[in-house]
Order: sequence, then structure tokens, then C-alpha cells
Amino acid sequence: MAEREMTLKWLRSEGDEWRWAARYLSQRLDEKYLLTLDDHALRRIISYEKVVTVIRQVQQDKPELVMKLQSAIRQRRYRSDSNGRKPVTFTLTKESIESLNRLSKKYKKNDTAIITELLGIEERELKAEIDYEKKLKDSISRERKIATQTASSLRKQRDEALKHAEKYLKLLARWELSRKDETPPAVDEKEIEQHVAPMMKSIKEAIEYIALRDTIFTDRE
Repeated sequence: MAEREMTLKWLRSEGDEWRWAARYLSQRLDEKYLLTLDDHALRRIISYEKVVTVIRQVQQDKPELVMKLQSAIRQRRYRSDSNGRKPVTFTLTKESIESLNRLSKKYKKNDTAIITELLGIEERELKAEIDYEKKLKDSISRERKIATQTASSLRKQRDEALKHAEKYLKLLARWELSRKDETPPAVDEKEIEQHVAPMMKSIKEAIEYIALRDTIFTDRE
């Protein structure tokens, strides 16, 4: 048999399509006709070429069945997962169906194309929302990290200010204890205040600033 007679353009030799075609025919041919086939070919499928031989014989005797087989193969390919399509069934409300029909007419596309496009838009919007939420969480996380580091630094400054205050108080207490029986030297009170004021101002400002920042960061958390 010539090589072109051993193949059919519309039947693929790769994969299991030819086996599926053989099963399709065997399920639709009666027992009597199956017995007329060469060596009961459909019952003992051994090769693509054997199936082609059977199809050519059936095409002569029952051409309408071969036409149905070709149509069934096309539908099978269309529904194949490898083709990226799969038939599904779902229920829509009357309003949804009307909206779908309006969109189909407006954009001159079939219902499947409209639904596919809408799903694509929804998927992109959902992805954008997820990305935004992730960026927002990352931003908040970074801000909290910075706030924690800043608060830690400010606490150190506060502790340092308190150490200075403690130092001055200890010096004052030591002087008072060592000279408790003596009369303090005649120093103008205003002069003392002027001397102490800058130091106390620095301490107060540091403590107030730290207290304010701690309050702000606590509110954010």
C-alpha cells in the first residue's frame, strides 16, 4: 500500500487519538459488521496503520459514520486540556445573562470571549490589589522598624540625660553634706539660677522631646 494510503490527514498518529477513533467506531458499529472487518481489527488494535485501513473500509460502507467520527475528533481536540479549553457548566441569574448579552452585542464578541476577558480583568485587578496590600504591609513593617530603632535611640538619650541630672544632684548633695554646718558663701541667687538654667533647660527639653516621640510611636502601633 502506498505511503499516502497508510495515513489520514485528519487523524493524528501521535498520542492516543487513533486509539480513541477505533473505540468510537467499535461502539457504533454493530456486531455483524465488525465481523466483516479484516481480522477483527477494531478488537485487536495494534497500530495506527491498522486503524486507517479500517476507517477506509468503513468510509466505503458507512460514509456518514466516518463524517461523524471526523466531527467528533474536532470537538475532542477543541475540548482537550492541551488546547487550553475545557467545557464547563454554570448557572447565571437573569440579570447576568442580560448583561452578558449586552456586552456581547456591544463588543461584537461571543459569550465565551466576554467571560474570558472579564475573568482576565478581574484576575489582574485582584493581583494589583494583592500587590498593593503587600507593598503597604512592607511599608508599615519598615516604618515600625524605623520607629523602634528611633525609640531605642531616644531612650538612650533620655537615660543619658537622667545620668547627667543624677550626677549634678549627687554633686549638690555631696556639697550640702560636707558643708552642712557651714554657712553657704554669699552668692547672688540670680547668679546661681543663671548658671543652672542652661543645664536644666537641656535636660527638660531632652526628656520632653523623648516623651513626645514615645507617645507618637505608641499611638501608631
